[in-house]
Amino acid sequence: MGKQSIQYWLRCILLVLATIGISIALPVVMPLIVAIVLTLILWPLVNLTQEGLQKYWKGCPRWIAIIPSFVIVILLSFLLVRHVIVPVIGELTKLLANLPYVLDQFALVVKGLQGVDGESIIPHQFDGIINSTLIKIGNYGVDLAQRSVLAIVSLASTLLQLLLVPILTFYLLKDGRDIKKAILGIFSKPTSTHLEEVVTDIHRTLGGYLRGQLLLATNMFCLTFIVCYVYDLPYPLVLAVLAGIAEWIPIIGPFLSAVPAIILGAVISGPLAVKVAITYGILQLLDGQIIMPKIMGHVIKLPPLVIITAIFVGGYFFGIIGMMVAVPVTATTQIVAKRLWYFNTYYRLQKEEHHG
Repeated sequence: MGKQSIQYWLRCILLVLATIGISIALPVVMPLIVAIVLTLILWPLVNLTQEGLQKYWKGCPRWIAIIPSFVIVILLSFLLVRHVIVPVIGELTKLLANLPYVLDQFALVVKGLQGVDGESIIPHQFDGIINSTLIKIGNYGVDLAQRSVLAIVSLASTLLQLLLVPILTFYLLKDGRDIKKAILGIFSKPTSTHLEEVVTDIHRTLGGYLRGQLLLATNMFCLTFIVCYVYDLPYPLVLAVLAGIAEWIPIIGPFLSAVPAIILGAVISGPLAVKVAITYGILQLLDGQIIMPKIMGHVIKLPPLVIITAIFVGGYFFGIIGMMVAVPVTATTQIVAKRLWYFNTYYRLQKEEHHG
């Protein structure tokens, strides 16, 4: 058992070193990461298509079942670029040009808030804090928007590299099981069996999380766009996209996405800002208490305190991207740590069962 345990840990160390090497070469392997994400999202759809085709054609190869999924992705990508990304860039450009004016108007609204006696609700001592905060918000907003535009331009400039994504996705969907067996075949039993359970658990968790979050983000995008359209808020697509992106940051994200909408509403009128705040609150209540539990179920089994801590740690070290990937990374770490921690117990039980 001792030799087996040493081999196990040595191999785990090699896998960790390989993971570190991949992370260092992140720009090079980015198409592979995108392909893995797409594979996790499309995997159940391909399986369902293959099962349906095999009812009429028992020898149906898997690559034929992949084609409908690719057609759906291509159509959705075309619609997304034409009806969302291109208009959002236009709205974002206008917002960048008008952002200083919007923040100045909002500052005037805040300073002009009147109490019952006609005095400002905001003490004069807070004027400097409010001004500096608005300046920081403006600078951060401009920087974030510019980064978004640059990211889109950079994405277009690396289109040749991204052409690898559909090819890699196709082969991962087609040969994913064989690749997993080949990697797990490095280890002898019962280690390989145990690691297969770990990989399956991670695959199920990450796949469910990605599909669930994608559905939640799409739902929040549509609802926010409808709200912005009904209230006639400016830049509705930008606000809707922001709400969809913020949905990938659990607990904290929805509150962050409400701030720009409330500011824009306050610039137009105070009652509108109140309506927007109440509506966003209702949407987040429905999303957090009804829609999210229905969609996500028990995919991520993490306490809220752990989720909040992971989000803050991820945001501190890696910014917005760190906040968005904090939950799946923490969930994966939890699975790996739990399985590795009880590996010796698992190995002993398997050995006893084999000799029994």
